[in-house]
Amino acid sequence: MKTLILNLDFNPLSVVSAQRGLILSLKNNNLRILETYDWTISSEHDIFDVPAVMMYQKFVSPPLKKTVSKRFVLLRDKMTCQYCSKKLDNFSASVDHVVPVCFFEKKEHANTWENLVAACKSCNTRKGNRLIEDIGMKLIKKPKKPIGFINIYSGPEIWKKYVTM
Repeated sequence: MKTLILNLDFNPLSVVSAQRGLILSLKNNNLRILETYDWTISSEHDIFDVPAVMMYQKFVSPPLKKTVSKRFVLLRDKMTCQYCSKKLDNFSASVDHVVPVCFFEKKEHANTWENLVAACKSCNTRKGNRLIEDIGMKLIKKPKKPIGFINIYSGPEIWKKYVTM
């Protein structure tokens, strides 16, 4: 289970484990619980509702920059292969360089939002170290730098009234 944390303007800020959400609800007076799950966690002295959705009481400035990483590329592309539209899981997911690394002077120049896409392992292997135009493959959508995102697409039903999934 996960806990969705919203900003004061109801924009999603982060998703944390339910355990972390419970700890934040106990320690942070700036967070208010909006929804709880139907289950609880017990301690020696008390029983706690597990928060599903929490909201900051004050506006929090969201991070301005997301570092390019496999995790964030997969989130941006909604765990979908950008070549064949296959839904990916943690075992079938990989990240492909649209323009292969060998075309760049330095590897860092190849690792950009505009050059990385989510790909299933079979499409990634098929493409190899070649340009997509050379082998007749096409991208579903052109990769670009995200404005902001978190993994809310596979969230529980209880989140739906707070975010569009």
